[in-house]
Amino acid sequence: MEIQQLHYFITASKVLHFTKAAELCFVTQSALSQQIKKLEEELGMPLFLRTAKKIQLTEAGSVFLKHAKQIINDVQSGQQAIDDLNAMIGGELRIGATYIFGALVLPVVQTFAKKYPQLKISVEFGATEPLEQKLLNNELDLVLVISANKISSTIKSVALFESELIMAVAKTNPLAKLEKIPFRDLENIPLILPSRGFNSREFLDNLFEKNNMHPTISIELNAIHPLLQIIENSHWATVVAEMALIGWPNLKAVKLEGVKTGRSSFILTLNNEYQKKAVHLFVDAFKNVLSAAKL
Repeated sequence: MEIQQLHYFITASKVLHFTKAAELCFVTQSALSQQIKKLEEELGMPLFLRTAKKIQLTEAGSVFLKHAKQIINDVQSGQQAIDDLNAMIGGELRIGATYIFGALVLPVVQTFAKKYPQLKISVEFGATEPLEQKLLNNELDLVLVISANKISSTIKSVALFESELIMAVAKTNPLAKLEKIPFRDLENIPLILPSRGFNSREFLDNLFEKNNMHPTISIELNAIHPLLQIIENSHWATVVAEMALIGWPNLKAVKLEGVKTGRSSFILTLNNEYQKKAVHLFVDAFKNVLSAAKL
């Protein structure tokens, strides 16, 4: 059994097409098919059901896929460990973050890129649950999230700070004169909200349901930056985490009264025996940024 065979198998299981898998692996279709056939012969069971137009994983293939991915992950971790032992902060650091961390995480990323030029850094912004799943799938090395939900036992969490939901409006909006507003009054204010799928939206919808509220939601967006741009130049209001307003001087945060909107934020990593040195360094650097900001 060879590592390259596992790469071919995993790629073919993603696209369910040998020709497409071969293109992604930069080999011929016959070479890829031959290596997968050798793998099947060694295992003594077929991994794919083959038809004229497509392929499908067999039951054995589905079972073996989990182990194949783990083997590849272990090999990559081993290579990263050797790099660290050679005092090279190299390889790749894959960071996931929810939208409220944008103004905090990017300066740390820039500093890291300058300090460790051999390190490739990728940052993916998204909603909490998809990011956590990518961490579990070993597609990300660490995730910065805010959540009120229970975190998986296979994930190591480091608590950062508490965050409250607030109503945000343009400073030209008459509502900007308020310092606080009863949560129930949101029912009478036209809102622009993050789309369903965002942790903050799920949390907010639960609050609406518990209080038997049916607010007017004029627009839903799956990106926070354009949402806040609309708020900045309109009469609408939104409800977001207070930290989302960092870098938006023309927006006013109005506190919500009558409900508890606090949620915790975390740095999440996998509970692995080995953790990339770059992960530890980044976690320390990010916590230093929070301390400087007094969060």
